[in-house]
Amino acid sequence: MAETTAAYIDSLHLTATAATAPAEANRLDGFSEAPVSMTSDTVEGNYLGGGGWKRSIPTLKGFEISLSGHYFPADVSHQLLKSLFLSGATGYFSIVKDIAGAPGAVGVRYPIKVSSWEEGRTAADVLTIATTLVGQGAPVEF
Repeated sequence: MAETTAAYIDSLHLTATAATAPAEANRLDGFSEAPVSMTSDTVEGNYLGGGGWKRSIPTLKGFEISLSGHYFPADVSHQLLKSLFLSGATGYFSIVKDIAGAPGAVGVRYPIKVSSWEEGRTAADVLTIATTLVGQGAPVEF
């Protein structure tokens, strides 16, 4: 019988370039999870012998990452996140699973654009943030 796999995240990082490695300086604190939703567009691929039933063919793939948590406006990574939203520039979001892992097993880097930005305040006077990262190419294991 198959066993479940722990969804352990060591850390989340945000960088302006793909060449920048995850480090304490670009750690994205304040978030406890980073769900990655992957989708594929489809087109109809019917043929005359299909008996009237539709068939679909997958085409382009994409992903979206929704983040919500505490907002730290003085933090460099949070400033970069807001800057990416305001400028429309591409950034690189990394989910690190094992910082000491072998190459290819450290984590996954996602090229992203920030498509939404929401700041809030809770009853406890804590700044919160909700943002959406939209894929700009294929994720890369590093």
